[in-house]
Amino acid sequence: MHKYILPFLFTPCLSLISLNATALTCNDNPAENLVSANNYIFQILDYIDLPTKGIKQEIRTIATKLDKGNSISSTAKHTLDYDSNGLITQSQYELFSNENQRVYSEHLQKTNVGWENIIEDVEDRTNSIIQFKTDSQGKIVESQQAKKAVDFIFIETDSYQYDANNCLISKNVQWKVKGVDEKGKFTGVDQNGGSSYTFAYQQQQVAKVLYQFSNNMKNENDFLYQFDNNHRLSSIQTSYWSSGKNVANYMTHFLTFNDKNDWITASKVKVDQSDKQTQISRQISYY
Repeated sequence: MHKYILPFLFTPCLSLISLNATALTCNDNPAENLVSANNYIFQILDYIDLPTKGIKQEIRTIATKLDKGNSISSTAKHTLDYDSNGLITQSQYELFSNENQRVYSEHLQKTNVGWENIIEDVEDRTNSIIQFKTDSQGKIVESQQAKKAVDFIFIETDSYQYDANNCLISKNVQWKVKGVDEKGKFTGVDQNGGSSYTFAYQQQQVAKVLYQFSNNMKNENDFLYQFDNNHRLSSIQTSYWSSGKNVANYMTHFLTFNDKNDWITASKVKVDQSDKQTQISRQISYY
């Protein structure tokens, strides 16, 4: 899950927008689609690969460097556990500053009713809990987030809709921000809103995500996938449009693979920001 940034009473609620390249798929196999949708809904940071099969655990090291005057860098360690079908069952993510101070962490684990993600943001001094509820098939049908900060409380409820093959087709969001004073009492300064997401697929992969916000603003994410001669995913180009204008373009390249054609190293860059690069490497153990 990406780090949320929510300046109090800002509109629109841009923290709900993910620019990460995703692996959301839709094919004729309902079981595979369920796994893909659930893993996508968790919004694990830099979840950029195809649905995982046969992998029991992986450890990702994510290093980001910005060379502009004084070098600024950050490093993240991300450990993910999967069941035999490729569904994430546990995830531990920790982000460290260039002084090796932990500034952000997430702990996703399975519960009796679904999953729960506990988030601590040291820099913003916020703590969050996100609970994911599932139906009888195991699909995530609702998630609820409660986020506490020094001067506000943020509450969000998401609901998810699927087609007959368990393909995720839409997401509806309702959120509320309540202001609090230094004693934790409500100030009466509130804000609320909502948004809806619609997912469009092409060649069994998500190609477009359309956003409709309660202030009538419309945004869009476009995804373009490239494959090599061995039919391995080699790159993902992600474009983000806001009110019809191109705002950002990201390129993810998969650099090396193992003998099972799992990607081992990858890089991610913002196209117009060549001085900032993210390098990702993974260690994999199999069932």
